[in-house]
Amino acid sequence: MIYLDHAATTEPREEVIAAMQPSLEDHYRNPSAVYATTEADAVHNARTAVADLLGTSARNIVFTGGGSKADNLALKGAVDAADGQHVVITTIEHSAVVETANWLEEHGIDVTRVAPGRDGRVDPVDVAHAIQPDTAIVSVMHANNETGVIQPLKAIGEITDERDVLFHSDTVQSAGKIPIDIDELGLDLASLSAHKFYGPKGVGALYVRDGIELEPIIHGGGQERGFRSGTENVPGIVGMGKAAELAGGPGRTERTSSRTP
Repeated sequence: MIYLDHAATTEPREEVIAAMQPSLEDHYRNPSAVYATTEADAVHNARTAVADLLGTSARNIVFTGGGSKADNLALKGAVDAADGQHVVITTIEHSAVVETANWLEEHGIDVTRVAPGRDGRVDPVDVAHAIQPDTAIVSVMHANNETGVIQPLKAIGEITDERDVLFHSDTVQSAGKIPIDIDELGLDLASLSAHKFYGPKGVGALYVRDGIELEPIIHGGGQERGFRSGTENVPGIVGMGKAAELAGGPGRTERTSSRTP
């Protein structure tokens, strides 16, 4: 077989596999334990590498079990935290966003779905018209997983900022493939997945801008700043960090958001 479907998944790079190996063999301790400093450092270094990929700070990266879990946390968490009654998505979102919005709708949340034009791009004006006084969050994907069309996030972000509405993007198909600057795009939340840029499956991340409140959808030990409980998948996180490092990024780990929390 000649494999070409990198929109579905990518083969982990040799460097990624090598970076994960110590966490599988020697550094297997729970990173939340006080004695597991090596494991905790490995998670922190990976968090920094993923942050570099997006041009943000390590404290803004929340590791998840993949892109779908990041999307769920973003939408459900934002609605619950804000007690909002309305969500805006597009008709071309990945199923992780579509089905999350459907679930919210089944539980009493109004959902407006904005369709793109003939060129596959969503008109920011249509998004502006869709926003209501009780809108909790707007979610527009960055790169479409079927057409590859890049959405005008910067223009949409200016609208959501002006209207004081959270702005989320599923950047799973773009992160690690094209340059992303979170501040420039005006994003409050962004989902990404390691296996789309030569990392392992089963690990992803959610960018959470400073000051954003999300209600966790998984409860437990309070890992990942309380946003996502559960023992960290250290080998997967290390692999994601290495893949992010190899993909490259703006490299501004100490940069803080210019938007008002």
